[in-house]
Formats: sequence, structure tokens, C-alpha cells
Amino acid sequence: MRGTAGLREGRFSEHPAGSIHAPALLAAARRIATVSLKWHPAVEFVQRAEGHLMSKRTVLPAPVTRRDPESGFALHGQWFDDPYMWLERLDDAETQAWIAEQEAVTHGVLRAVSGRSTLREAVDRFTRHARLSAPIRTGSDRELLWQASVSDEKLVLRMRRGEDAPLETVLDPNTWPSDETLVFAEPSPDGSLLAYGKATGSTHDAVIHVLDVETGQLLPDRPRGTNHSSLAWRPDGSGFFYAACPAHGEVPPGEEAHWNAIYEHRLGSITPARRIFGDDQVKEYWCTVKVSECGRFAVLYKWDYVHANVVHLLRLADDALLPVAPAMRSLNQVQVLDDVLLVHTDLDAPRGRLCVAPLTAPMEWRTLISEDADTLQTVAGVGGRLYAVYSHAASHRVRIHARDGTYLRDLVLPALGSVNHNDGGGVVSGVTGAWSGGEVWVSFTSYVHPPSIYRYDYAADQLVPYHVPDVGLDASAYETEQVWYESRDGTRVSMFLVRPKDVPRDGRCPVRLSGYGGFNISLEPRFSALSAAWLKLGGALAFPNIRGGGEYGRSWHEGGLKMRRQNAFDDYIAAARCLVASGLTTPDRLVSRGNSNGGLLVAVTAMQAPEAFGAVYCRAPILDMLRFPKFGFLSSAISEYGSPDDPVEGAYLAGYSPYHNVRADRPYPVTTFVSALNDRITPPYDPLKMVARLHAEATQGGPYFLLPLRASGHGGGTTLTALIEQDVDELSFYCWALDIAIP
Repeated sequence: MRGTAGLREGRFSEHPAGSIHAPALLAAARRIATVSLKWHPAVEFVQRAEGHLMSKRTVLPAPVTRRDPESGFALHGQWFDDPYMWLERLDDAETQAWIAEQEAVTHGVLRAVSGRSTLREAVDRFTRHARLSAPIRTGSDRELLWQASVSDEKLVLRMRRGEDAPLETVLDPNTWPSDETLVFAEPSPDGSLLAYGKATGSTHDAVIHVLDVETGQLLPDRPRGTNHSSLAWRPDGSGFFYAACPAHGEVPPGEEAHWNAIYEHRLGSITPARRIFGDDQVKEYWCTVKVSECGRFAVLYKWDYVHANVVHLLRLADDALLPVAPAMRSLNQVQVLDDVLLVHTDLDAPRGRLCVAPLTAPMEWRTLISEDADTLQTVAGVGGRLYAVYSHAASHRVRIHARDGTYLRDLVLPALGSVNHNDGGGVVSGVTGAWSGGEVWVSFTSYVHPPSIYRYDYAADQLVPYHVPDVGLDASAYETEQVWYESRDGTRVSMFLVRPKDVPRDGRCPVRLSGYGGFNISLEPRFSALSAAWLKLGGALAFPNIRGGGEYGRSWHEGGLKMRRQNAFDDYIAAARCLVASGLTTPDRLVSRGNSNGGLLVAVTAMQAPEAFGAVYCRAPILDMLRFPKFGFLSSAISEYGSPDDPVEGAYLAGYSPYHNVRADRPYPVTTFVSALNDRITPPYDPLKMVARLHAEATQGGPYFLLPLRASGHGGGTTLTALIEQDVDELSFYCWALDIAIP
């Protein structure tokens, strides 16, 4: 539902349990702004008069939510009421009607924000630009690349037959229905075939299709299993390896999202793909696969979420399975280079080291590059040299080594920024190319530089621009600085601050604070259209590198793990208070934003320190920490959060679980909870239940909004248009909550 729906009479109540409380709005107004001032040429704070707030109150009734007083569960001898558990049934007519009513209220506010069209123009400009990948070389004369024009909603795969040949279209997802999306695509080694994963309404549950590049026809092959991912071709193009969950009926009901394994599919075969690697004891493990450049080995990974993995080599000549890292006790990435094996590991090196082993004895590792003060994220063998990407205080440095590990030089990047990125196979190097080739490709982005690709000329020691898109943002108009502050226990935490150079540090600057703090994921400098639009409006960005992330190695991640999770929350609250103490802003001008695990972070910290934040944008979160393992494959996340079934860990989770810690006496900030209704990563019903409970039990704060994202998965919409509209909604909330007037 995109338009503002009409509110039907008789569906709302003036009782505090079913409405957004007027005194809370007035209190929020007094907290948000008391003076009118211009803080940037494009933006102005406007005073909120009480009469104005009362007029807002008349259009902000909260739909009545049915409460089931009998609903709940017992855990470790304690009863936890769950009166809104019925909202977990997303397809029920009652739930759908409730979502539509909440959506109408939210849209009625966000889409009435004055200047919304200006926000859309800014986001559109920063989103719609020419896109181009580095060329994908094949064993034939074919060269493939991904490309999109300003008007394309989705990337298009094109092919060139020879250096001067014209580009031909191979696969154009823009011709598909708008809710269908391309999740992954891998050309066969000679470029004659393309295996790709397509999903509907999200990027989840992809299904593999195989395209004949020459004829443009789809092959009849339908690989076994569900939720296909991580595909790698056999060198002769006769088939491919891929990761999948079992087909329905192959495992007990309720376990379909588990038992992920590697299968091999042979093209044209009527025999189901054979399962070649996985686990028969632990259903939560998941798998990925790569095929070595030399074509002799498939590298098989089995992951305990992001905490550790097991690695084996499958020798393709005889299907022999060779252990490389057979124990689930470290994180490892493996690359075959000629007759040796490179092993990047954090075993006995929390910040990472690089080892080498002979292929004849792949478990006999010898250290090639020792652990350093910086965190070694990736090592890529390209063009006969080793390119090591380090996290140096949460931004990237690239060091070049000879094959024997000898340090050669640093590769100087365009600015403080990022090279690597995260995906389902861990951290992926942004330095790419063939070990036997001569081309070195380097990806780069920062808070003010869009994702770009450079060719590195080793002889000249120079990055040559290959694709640096023009998005209309003048990077020189903004400054990025890194500050350090103390958390509650005295731990020093780093934080990036990005702001326009002409914004004074006078306590009047609106700031968006964003965090993550979990799953060994690093919060590093990256460009987004949403952030660029906020900067263009004169706002500042703050990104603290809190514990639970991977910025400073395994010990930093473990510092926010399980029953040390409070450290991450304390780090984040301390970041908000640091911004205020620095004179940059005040709590009333600070919006806290988090996605996924970051959504949990901003919800918990708003519950624990509501006075620290002026507004909260909580996107695709987990909010019920006592029942999260019951959703999809989230039971595997107990390695990160701990298990509710464990008496000690369960009590700890109950102590901070947002849904179970709503207090009637606390004036929580105005908050938007965002639910991606097709989400398969986090429970899409958690935001629904949280909004219902806050409306009923936390009337001293708010208001609280539900923003459902339709035809969207964990990453948002399936087209640029949908993603732009979602960003505009988010910016509209910032401006409404902080009373920012947009010309």
C-alpha cells in the first residue's frame, strides 16, 4: 500500500491504551526544540507550538489492538505474557487489517511532510547514476560486465566478443516483473552459460536458472533444494556446485531453513544433484563453495554463523576430500596458488595472519605474514603478488607483499574509506583479478565517495580510474574525522563523524547516530544515498565502532558476545553522550538509526537511556529475544546472542529484550519501527508486536509508528524506485521528528 489510506470511523479509541497520548506529544515537543534558528542554508528548525502539536494529535490516533490476556509462555519457571502473539500470523485477515491501519497513520504523517519532494529529488540524484562492473574475463573471447544506465532499475549483464566488439545484452532483469530480483549470477568458465539465482519479493529463497548465452534460451535444469546460493562452476562447464537447503519433505517439518549443504548439479542430468558436503549433526551450520583458479579444487566451507568455519578441499580429479581446517575453532579463507595453499586465519592470531601450506599437506601451515596491530581482513593473490587489506581503526589500508611474504609497498587509496565488503561468505576482498593475470582491480568507497572501481598499475604505483560515478556530491564540502571516547567501563571506542565543513559546533546540528555491534561485522566508511541526502541537508553522521563488531579483531567481537552484549549497548549510549558533550548537538536533535542487529541495538538503548535520543528509526530488528530461535534459521544466532533455553543466558536475554522491558513510567523517544514483510532474516512480526505493546503500555512517550515495507526483504525493495521511496520515508521521519523544515 503506497498511498495514504482512509481511516474508517469506529476503529479507534481515545483511551490511552489505544491512542498516542497528547501529553507525551507535548513533552516530546519541549524536548525537541524551543527556538527557531537557521543552522544551514538548506534547513531550518521550526518551533513546535503546543497548539500545533494538538493539531497533530488529531491526526495521530493509534488503532485499537486486540489484547489476548491468556497468551504467553513459561520459561525457566517464569511466566512471560505475550498478548500480541496473534500478530505473528501475518497472513491472517485480522493482522493484515491491523497492518493497513497502522500503515495509514504512518503514511499520513510521513507523506505530508512539507518538502518531501525535495528529499525525493536528492535521494534520486544520489541513487540513479551510471553503474559498471570490472570486466569478467572468460576462457574464450567473451568478456562480460554488469552495467546500468541512469534509468535502469536493475543491473544488466552484457557481453563483448573481442576487444573492439559492440556490447550485447545477455540478461536484463529490467524486463522481469518489478518484484522479481536477481540475487547472484555466475558465468561458466568459457562464458557460454550463465547460472543465476532469481527471487520474488525480496532477495531470499533464490532459485537457480541456467541460460544459454548464445541462444538466449533457458535450459530445463532445475537444481535440487531451496534457497540456492554460493554457486561455482566445474572448469569444463559440465555442471556446478552450489549451496542449498533441503527440498520440502527431505527434513522434518519446521527444519526446512536448516541443514544447508553443498550440492553438485550436472547439466542435463535427470538424477537429482548429489550432496557432497555439509553436516549431519548440527542443523544450524551453513555452507559456501568456490572453485580454484587452476580448476583442480573446489574449496568447501562450513560456517558456524560468522564465528568460525571448517574448510576442506575437494580434488576434482578424483573427488577426494582433503581437510584444511577441520575443527570449528577459527575463521579461515583459503586460496590455491599454483602448488601451494594460502590460508588467512585468526587461529592463534585474533587480528589475523596469513599462512601457507603445500597442497600435498594442506594442514601443515607455516606463517607467511604475522599478526599485526591492525586487523588483517583479507588477502588476495592477484597478478603474482599478495594484496593484504587491513582494518586500521575501522578504515582500510592495502599492503602489497611478494609471494614469499616480503613486504613491498602500501597501495595508496583515494581517501579514508573502504575496499572490502561483507557477504554470505564472510568478508570479501575488494582487490580482485587473476593470480596468473596482469590486471588488478580495486574497489573503493567512503562516506562521501560512491562505490568506484580503479585499475592498479603496479609499475607506475598508480590507481587509474575505471568507473567513478558522478552522483552530484562534492566530497570536498564535507569532513570526516575519527574521535575516541570512553564507554561505561572505561574502554576506548572509536567513532567516525561526517559533517558539512560550514556547520558550526554550536550544539544545534542535527545528527544521525548509526550502529551495529554484532556478528563480527565492521562498520566502515561506505556511501549511501540516504546518508548523502542527509549530509546535503546539513545534517551530520556518526558511526561508532562498538564492541561486537569486527573492527579490532576477534577479541573486539567477543567483547559484545552473548552475556557481554551490554558492552555494545553501553558503547552506543556513550557515543550519543559524547556527541552532546562535544558541543555538536543535543539529545533533542539526535536520531538513532539501526538495521537488523542494529535495529535491536537502537531499540535496547532507547529503552535503557530514553533521554539520550530525540528519535529512533528501528529497521528490520529482532525485538523478542526469548523467541527469536523459533524464526527460520535464527536458531543459529544463539552462537551470537546466547540461548533462551539456557537458564543463565535466558535470564540475561530477558533482562534486555525490548519486547519484555517496556516500562509505563519511561518517556521513550518518538520511534518508527520498520518491518520488511517478506523478511527471512529477522522476524517481520517483531515490529508489529512492539508497536502494539508500546501503544498500550508506554503512553508517556512516543508516538510510535509502524512502517511496513511491502514486496521487500531484509535489504529492502526490489527496484531502485522502491528503495528510493523507502529512503524518502526515512528522511521524512527524521525531519518530522526533529522538526526540520525543508524548503
